Amino acid sequence: MKSIKRSLYVIIPILLLFLLQSQLYRLHYFFREDSEISRVIYKTDSLNERLITRVDTNGQKLVALTFDDGPDPLYTPAILEILKNYQLQATFFVVGENAQAYPELLIRMIEAGHEVENHTYTHPDLSRASHLKIEAEIERNDQVIYKITGTKAQFFRPPKKLFRRETIAIAEAKGYKTVLWSICVENSRAATPLKMAKRVIKSAKPGMIILAHDGRLNRNKTVAALPLIIKEYQKLGYRFVTLEELLNHKAE
Repeated sequence: MKSIKRSLYVIIPILLLFLLQSQLYRLHYFFREDSEISRVIYKTDSLNERLITRVDTNGQKLVALTFDDGPDPLYTPAILEILKNYQLQATFFVVGENAQAYPELLIRMIEAGHEVENHTYTHPDLSRASHLKIEAEIERNDQVIYKITGTKAQFFRPPKKLFRRETIAIAEAKGYKTVLWSICVENSRAATPLKMAKRVIKSAKPGMIILAHDGRLNRNKTVAALPLIIKEYQKLGYRFVTLEELLNHKAE
């Protein structure tokens, strides 16, 4: 028994050292952003540079407002009206099966100058999905978006921030840049629209990518918080742009 224990004392440190040196995967823990977002995502050192969470605009006060999980007939039309009232363009990461159910909302987005991007077809957990499943989720939604809008999506966002290294490689092979976010409007520590807005306003920085949601759960608080966020950002001199425009202003 003692010999077994002594062997374990030798073997375990060696295994731990091997895992650290290999750096195949590192765990990054995130504070709660909303009830849908995972606590852990899998990333590698080289992968960090391939995930877009913010853009260096060389001080230009530009931010991108993005929406996940729609379109939803309960919330998307209200959000489109808010964006219209404030004369700004946003980026919508749509779920393919929702887009098929409500194609008229995607058409409204495109006609208003917004971007429509890929958030998979069924909103699955891509950290557990097979290679073929990941490909199918991205490709099927890509086809849905193109069929409805006539435009090719160029950005991809994995649902709930759940993915692995292979997920990003597959998206890149299909011509996508993977975009996460700087801050999320929905947050467990912000229980009211006013608190949600204040939290996002307090964090304002050039090049930020703001995440909000227009589907899946009750988004009434998000709809109420948006005008507060937009008005204050505009007072601070910020201009809301699409993701494509934000990246076009990336500092060299």
